[in-house]
Amino acid sequence: MKLLKLFALITTLCCCAACQTTPQIDAGFGNASMALKAQQTRDPMASVRNEGRLVDGLEGQAASNAVDLYYKTFTKPPPPMTIFNMGVVGGAASQ
Repeated sequence: MKLLKLFALITTLCCCAACQTTPQIDAGFGNASMALKAQQTRDPMASVRNEGRLVDGLEGQAASNAVDLYYKTFTKPPPPMTIFNMGVVGGAASQ
């Protein structure tokens, strides 16, 4: 019984030792991702400046049809292609 308690105590201490925190690393977590996103954004205030404006482009029905056709391309596989090998006889290895 003593051996079991000792084993449980050692296991608990080892597990607690593995739970060390890293405040220096955690404080900067996500900074690289945010910096990269900021570098790739041309105009960060565009959404604020254009709030409430309508988007020019396709009308609603045409856009809806385009999206439906796009999604339909994933529902059924393309038909198999037939390959015609007319007059093709091996390569350089067949000589």
